[in-house]
Amino acid sequence: MNENKRKLTCENFFEEKSKKFCNSSISCFEDLSNDIFFKTFDYFDGHELFESFSNLNFRFEEILHSSSILLKKRFFRKFFSNLNLLTIIVSNDITYLDGYRWEQLILNCFPQLEKFYFIYNEQFKNAENSLLFPGKQNQFSSAFWIERKWLFEVEINYPYIQYTIRPFSNRWYHYPKYNIEHSTVNCLTFESFLQYTFIETIFKKIQYILTVTQIYYLEILEKNISIDLLIQLINLLPDLTTLKLHSLSIDETSELTANEVFILCSMKETSQITKVYLEEINHFKQIDFLFTLCPYMEYFKIEQINFMDIQAFLRIIFKKINRFNNHYLHALCFQFPILDDQIVQNIQDMIKYEKLLSNFTIKRLLNVMYLHWK
Repeated sequence: MNENKRKLTCENFFEEKSKKFCNSSISCFEDLSNDIFFKTFDYFDGHELFESFSNLNFRFEEILHSSSILLKKRFFRKFFSNLNLLTIIVSNDITYLDGYRWEQLILNCFPQLEKFYFIYNEQFKNAENSLLFPGKQNQFSSAFWIERKWLFEVEINYPYIQYTIRPFSNRWYHYPKYNIEHSTVNCLTFESFLQYTFIETIFKKIQYILTVTQIYYLEILEKNISIDLLIQLINLLPDLTTLKLHSLSIDETSELTANEVFILCSMKETSQITKVYLEEINHFKQIDFLFTLCPYMEYFKIEQINFMDIQAFLRIIFKKINRFNNHYLHALCFQFPILDDQIVQNIQDMIKYEKLLSNFTIKRLLNVMYLHWK
């Protein structure tokens, strides 16, 4: 029995010694300076670095996620200081939406950068884990981004929310002749709503996105969006100035509910939408609805009229402008499959003869016609 006891005591002794040795080794490791690790890490590329050293120790995790290692600034400064185009695609790490950090990186490491393309994909389930973005709102709307004309956009396309930065390019509402004001940043795009079992899921995504950035431009690619959904979406986006839709689900049988009418009336006082693009129009009720939804509309573009010719359409639309007492709308744009100077001249003659407008101009650019009046 004494031998067994002695054996057990020895095993305990060596176990204690082993624990102390491990603890003392970790303690010594923690005392090493970061410079030693930085020099060691320089022998690895980014992927090897994280594969080899992540999850080993809290100290390693802290160093690996420091800006010095994460983007290897010294390496960038040395070899890429003259870079003029940079593309980065990342996912599922919300720290990549730290706009101030990107500003510092670009200013310090890429002073010659002219074009910056950035895509960050976040899965819905990750966005649902947090109701609020941990950083400050509108980090990509500072003077740094505006001066460089790099636009920040968001697209909801199940199962991802995609955040994008890209160089500025002209959009459908950029026509300098008419001096139409426009917002150059912060667009939200919906690909489709068919994947959502509950509409509340969409609203949660929007509320989360609004903690990242304000939204000024809404684009919906899905055909025949329901009126109820559109009203609720716009009601969630109080800063909206620009709206693009493919088509609306309104026909002669459509009627607004009491709740929809109430929301529309309340939005009339707060609406800031001044530019509207409807790709397809199938019934004049859609025009009535848009005039009610966007009472301060200044610019209206229509790509395809499916139920009458352009001259008949213009006659009715100017009657509706007078009926709605719309003094804000001053520009229309139509896109035709075929458009020539003779068609434009016929439209101009009709407007003059029927006295639909008194002071107006018509311009044609390829198959697009712009009608502007004072």
